[in-house]
Amino acid sequence: MILARITRAIREQNWFAVVLEFVIVISGVVIGFQVTAWNAERNNQARVELAIERLQIETEQNVAALRRRIVSNEARADGHAVMVAVAMGSTLNEADAEAFETAVAQLMYFSRVPVRRSTYLALEQSGDLALISDPELIVDLNRYQTLLEWVASQHSGFRNGLSGFSDDINQFVFHEPTTDPTRTRVRVDFDRLAGNPRLSSALVQMARMHAIFAGYTVTLEAQTLVFCHRLSEETGRPCNVEATP
Repeated sequence: MILARITRAIREQNWFAVVLEFVIVISGVVIGFQVTAWNAERNNQARVELAIERLQIETEQNVAALRRRIVSNEARADGHAVMVAVAMGSTLNEADAEAFETAVAQLMYFSRVPVRRSTYLALEQSGDLALISDPELIVDLNRYQTLLEWVASQHSGFRNGLSGFSDDINQFVFHEPTTDPTRTRVRVDFDRLAGNPRLSSALVQMARMHAIFAGYTVTLEAQTLVFCHRLSEETGRPCNVEATP
């Protein structure tokens, strides 16, 4: 219809009408682009808000999991303290026997820190993280992810270090069958351990490695909580970790 009006105006040499029709067409195109851009901006902002909300939920879950791990690490540290005292003193009291054997049995179990990055990685893959335009938030996000990667690398290093003591452990730790075919009982040959200072030293070093990494877990929990509060500034929702043990 507009093209017909422009054609008729040209035939009639009504240049004012021609210019007016062109102005209407151009204005319509410009407004259309602006509306499209505005809708795209709204959609992007909604995606950013959803991404940050999902990151906060995952961070809250990580805080809770790290706190549970810290509690279990503290309990394990008590056993390690008994183990180190026995190894250094070369004497084992009957009252400490169970705690000693349990601590030795757990030495080779060295789990990763219980943090999840699935939401972050999914958002990164989808490209939604690239929509975040706040430079300070981007810096904080990258700093936290770098910390997670560093702790993961430390875990790998410590795990390899503990594996290096496997030959020493096998000289005085034996697994005996129980009535449950899926479980064994650890027995420690204390006489062999006490008679070899190198083996006692290995126990002390392994306990030290566990203690150092447990300290990393405490630091990570504190930094995860800080990051959670940072995300809450963006979402306007408090970081829901107060109820976690």
